[in-house]
Amino acid sequence: MNITKSIISLVALGLLSATIQFQPANANSSVIPTGCAGFEDLLDFVSEETGYPPLRSCPTVSVTPDFVLRSLFAKASAHGEEPMAAFIPASAEILLSPNVDITKLLGRSYLVHEFVHASQLETGVKAPATCLGLLESESYWVQAAYLRKHGLNDEALAFELVSMMQSACAHPYHR
Repeated sequence: MNITKSIISLVALGLLSATIQFQPANANSSVIPTGCAGFEDLLDFVSEETGYPPLRSCPTVSVTPDFVLRSLFAKASAHGEEPMAAFIPASAEILLSPNVDITKLLGRSYLVHEFVHASQLETGVKAPATCLGLLESESYWVQAAYLRKHGLNDEALAFELVSMMQSACAHPYHR
């Protein structure tokens, strides 16, 4: 898959997640029984990078079957893309694809992205209705910063580009 297709797919997933009302994971999910234990470095990074206060409560992190994530992002999945993670505001949980390896930096970067969404929710940050992509943009930018900090510059660049595309909101004269 080339980088252009990947970026377009990530933008589509981001836009969908900004507008979809999510449902909690089903019984086929497996919970990672750590609470925030093991994620303190990620939570600290999110707080430092965004200026949001540290999360008061850690979202539940679950590995869920791919079909659950695909059902949440049905339009993107119809184009052959596989969602890697989702934050479910209603239940304060993060769903991870079984393909995300949280022992690796790239896998942990998906948690960083979703922890940004949890922080946005907890602090009451909302995107204007005219630019729902702003919340996704911030999450992708912080994810990229995490990857760049750890030397994964190519991966960081891809997420930076997605962040920029997410924040390219319509101007009033485009209506």
